[in-house]
Amino acid sequence: MKTYQIYEKRAAELLQRMGHTLHYRNYRSGRSQIDLITQLDRCLYIVEVKYRSSSVTDYENWVSERQCQRLLQAGALLTGTFHCTEIKLLLIAYQGEGLKPEIIPLAVN
Repeated sequence: MKTYQIYEKRAAELLQRMGHTLHYRNYRSGRSQIDLITQLDRCLYIVEVKYRSSSVTDYENWVSERQCQRLLQAGALLTGTFHCTEIKLLLIAYQGEGLKPEIIPLAVN
């Protein structure tokens, strides 16, 4: 299993333990690829999973503004499918071996 697959699997398991329903892994829409799509209540979560072997603090640079916009556009098409009234972007960041993941809400301007 490749490194990114390991961390995507861990992220999916983490969200499921938090009560999320997992709808898709590696969902493709046009040129966009979404790592995970989950749902909690009536909110659809578009999840980007990132791993860095060394410790970094500049999470805002892990996902570009343009990528956030593309992810939201791709995910927005699914809100009706799953009867969601809200959509949110999350970054699940893993750093180094054995460290706990950080869940960071992403904002789009």
